[in-house]
Amino acid sequence: MHPALIAVLSLVSALLFLWLIVLRIVKKMRPVPIPWQVVRFIDNPLRRRIQNPSKTVAQIGIRERMRVLELGPGSGFLTVKASRGVGSDGRLCCLDIEPALIARLKQKTAKAGLENVAMVVGDGQCLPFKDGSFDLAYLVGVLGEIPDKDCALQELHRVLGQEGVLSISELLPDPDYPLRRTTIALAGKAGFEPFQQFGNFFTYIVNFQKR
Repeated sequence: MHPALIAVLSLVSALLFLWLIVLRIVKKMRPVPIPWQVVRFIDNPLRRRIQNPSKTVAQIGIRERMRVLELGPGSGFLTVKASRGVGSDGRLCCLDIEPALIARLKQKTAKAGLENVAMVVGDGQCLPFKDGSFDLAYLVGVLGEIPDKDCALQELHRVLGQEGVLSISELLPDPDYPLRRTTIALAGKAGFEPFQQFGNFFTYIVNFQKR
């Protein structure tokens, strides 16, 4: 490889690394959802290669006839696969705080012909559902964006049934990426304990059950 090209790539990599560090510091100080205008760029071929939707849905544990909550679906990276995973006798509910994302997701699911998906605009820190409403709830790259994580996890504990499962997935270079041990500690405070784990340092899934 030409020395000049190596130098350019090194500079770009260093600037990207610095940007991620700064962004992580800012997000740590003020956790907020990612701007909805840039969410569509998250669903890209590279991410699908690293975090394959079909494999991810299987590892999360989504099965037919389940009542499933997707918290923070964003662009619907996993929504279509999850909807097909629960089948016609199951139900998938997608909740996001951003109305524009829910509107786009409605279009996406309608285009895919999905009839078992409900869309709700709401706050993960105050879920508008009755106790024990779901068999499984999952978050993908969302936990770090929630200002009051303890409250959100307690709410998830409340809306899950007695045998309910909580699945949390994270992926670098997401600026909100929490370490696996941090995720497990936070979930533990809310009454969850891990029983299944997949992935590595860069991308992981931890499945929890209610204590």
